[in-house]
Amino acid sequence: MAPAAVGGPAGRSLRDLPPWVGGVTGAVLVVAAWSLVGVFSSAGGIVPTPWAVLQQLQENGFATYWDNLSITTASAAQGWVWGNLVAIAIAVVVLLVPPLEGAANQVAVISYCIPLTAIGPIVLIVSPPGSRITSVFLAAMSVVFTSVVGCLLGLRAADRSALDVVHAYGGSRWTALVKVRLIAALPDVFAALKLAAPAAFLGAVLGEYFGGVDSGLGIMIVAAQTNLQYAQIWGLALLSGAVAGAGYLLIGLLARLVTPWSSTGVKGGDL
Repeated sequence: MAPAAVGGPAGRSLRDLPPWVGGVTGAVLVVAAWSLVGVFSSAGGIVPTPWAVLQQLQENGFATYWDNLSITTASAAQGWVWGNLVAIAIAVVVLLVPPLEGAANQVAVISYCIPLTAIGPIVLIVSPPGSRITSVFLAAMSVVFTSVVGCLLGLRAADRSALDVVHAYGGSRWTALVKVRLIAALPDVFAALKLAAPAAFLGAVLGEYFGGVDSGLGIMIVAAQTNLQYAQIWGLALLSGAVAGAGYLLIGLLARLVTPWSSTGVKGGDL
C-alpha cells in the first residue's frame, strides 16, 4: 500500500499546484524565521525584524531610494550590455577562427578569476574623478565568463545536418553562423543573459561601494554602515536583491517571447 500512496491523489495534487505556490510558501517561511530571529535576538538590533526594516524604508522616503536605485540600475545596465557584447564577440570569434579558442577561453577565465574587490580600487584610481566607470566596469566584468560559456554552448548546439546543408551549398562559416547557429543558440544565450542580469547589478553596487561617486545604492550602504543604521542596511540589501531578481525575471520573460519553440522559454529551465 505504501508505494501506491506515493503516487496517490495527495501526491498528484501536490504536483498539480502552480509553480508560484512553492515560491510563496518559501517566502512566508523565510519571513517567519526572520521575525523570530529579530524578536528573540540579543544582538542589539543588528538583526531587525522585517517590520522594522519596512518602517525604516518608509521613514527615509521613496524618493531617496528611487533616485539612488535608478542611478545604480543605469550603471548595471551599461555594464550588462558591454559585458555581454564582449562575451558574444569572444564566442563568435572562437567559432569563426577555431585556433583562437585557447586565447579566448583564457580571457574569459581571467575575467572570472580576478576578484572584483582586488581590481575595483585599481579601476577607481585610473578613472576620472566623479565618473561611474568603476561601477560600469565591475558590472561588465561580472557577466563576461557566464555569458561566454552560455554563448559557446548555444552556438555549438546547432543541428549538424543543417550545417552540412549550408556547407554543401557553398556557405561559409559566417553563413552557417547567421543562418543556423544563431537561431539554435538563442535558448542558451538567453539563459546566460538571465544569470548576467543580477550579477551585473551586484557588480554595479560593489563598484559604488569603493567610492569615487556621491550617489547610488552602494553609497547608501556605506553611509548606513557608518551610522550603524542596521535596519537601513537590511532594507538596502533586500532592495538590491529584489532589483537583481527583477532583472532575472525580466530577461526570462523576454526569452519566452523570443524563443517560443523552447519548452521553458530558456533552455535548461529557469535554473
